[in-house]
Amino acid sequence: MRIEADKESLMKGVSISDSVISSKNVSTILTNCLFSVSSDLLEITGTDNEIAVISRVDVVADGEMSFTLNGKRLVSLLKEFPEGSVILDVNDSFSVSLTSKSGSIKGEYVIVGTGGEEFPALPEIDKSNLIEVDQSIILEMIKKTIHAAAHDIVKPVFNGLYFVSGGENKLSAVATDSRRLALIDRTINNNITMDNGVVIPLKTIHELIRLLGQKETCMMSFDNKQCYFEIGTTEIISRIVEGQFPDYTQVIPKDYILKVVVETKKFRESLSRVRIFTREPSWKILLHFNGNVMTIEANTPDLGEGKEEIQVECDSSEEITIGLNAQFLMDILRDVDAYSVTIGVTGVMSPLTIVPEGDDEYLTVIMPIQVKSS
Repeated sequence: MRIEADKESLMKGVSISDSVISSKNVSTILTNCLFSVSSDLLEITGTDNEIAVISRVDVVADGEMSFTLNGKRLVSLLKEFPEGSVILDVNDSFSVSLTSKSGSIKGEYVIVGTGGEEFPALPEIDKSNLIEVDQSIILEMIKKTIHAAAHDIVKPVFNGLYFVSGGENKLSAVATDSRRLALIDRTINNNITMDNGVVIPLKTIHELIRLLGQKETCMMSFDNKQCYFEIGTTEIISRIVEGQFPDYTQVIPKDYILKVVVETKKFRESLSRVRIFTREPSWKILLHFNGNVMTIEANTPDLGEGKEEIQVECDSSEEITIGLNAQFLMDILRDVDAYSVTIGVTGVMSPLTIVPEGDDEYLTVIMPIQVKSS
C-alpha cells in the first residue's frame, strides 16, 4: 500500500501519539504506534495501557490497512528528510519504505513494522455526555493547581488533579500533597454533573498541557473508570486514579488572625533572593508580620543568611512569625498574574492561605513548618 503525506504534518502527528509510549514497556507491540489508514485519513495511536493518544493526519492512500511502527525511529528519519511530501510504501510483511516525493534523496530507508491486529483495543467512549469547554479555561485550571499535586506511591489519589462539579455551570480543580493545596473554580458554558469527581493522573495532565491552547474549545467527558478529551484532531483516553479524594474543604480556614495584602512582584523578587539561603527539602524561611511590615528571613548556618522587609497592608497589629517552605511559595507566586495577593494567617502552626487580587475563586493553602523557640 502507498501512503502520501506532508512531512511536517506526519511528523507532528506521530510525535503527539508517541509521547505517551514508555521506553520501559515490556511488550514489544506497546513500543510502537498503531497506524490505521482509511479513506485518505491516517489515524496514529500510542498507548501504555493507562493512557492512549490518537492523532489524525490527512493523507492520500490507495487502500485501507493497519500496521505498527516505532514512532521515535520514524520521527528521527523524517527530521532528516527535505520539506514537502513523503511516500510510505507498506509491503505484505508490514515493512515500510520511506522516500521523498521530490526525488532529491536517492537512498532507500526501510523500517520494520508489524501487523496491527495485536495492538491492544481501546475502550469504547460514550460520546453522548460530551461537554464543550474553552481550552484556555482548562489550561489555566491545570497550570494554577498542578504544583500542589504529589508523587506519592502510598496515596495514589494525590498523584493527579481532582475535577469536580462546583455548582451550576461550575467546574473545580483541586490538587494536594497533604502539605499544600490549590483550588480553583471556573464558570463554563455547560452544566456538568460530576458530584463525586474524578482524579486525572499527572501523566494525562502533562499531555493536556502540551496540547491545550489559548484559543478554540475542547470536548471532554468523564465516567467512573476513564476520562476523554478531544482537542482539535487529537483525542486522549485515560484511566482515572481509583480511590476517594479527601474532603479538601476541611483544611480551608474560615477565620483569620490577620490578613496581609502584598504586591506580588515585590514578594516574588524578595523571596527569590532570600531563598538562596535555604536548602531542600524544607526550603525553610520565616515570615514575620508586624503591622504594615512583612519580613522574609532565612538562616542556614553553613550557607549564610538573608533578610528583607516589604511594606504591606495589614488589618491587625498582632505580631506573629511563621515558618514556611519557600519553594511552595514560589510555586504559587510564579503562576499569579494579579498585582497583589492577600495572605491569610490563622496561627503559627495553622494553615496559611494566599488569594490573588480580584480572583476569589483561586485559593492556595500551605501548612507551616515548626519554628524553634529562641
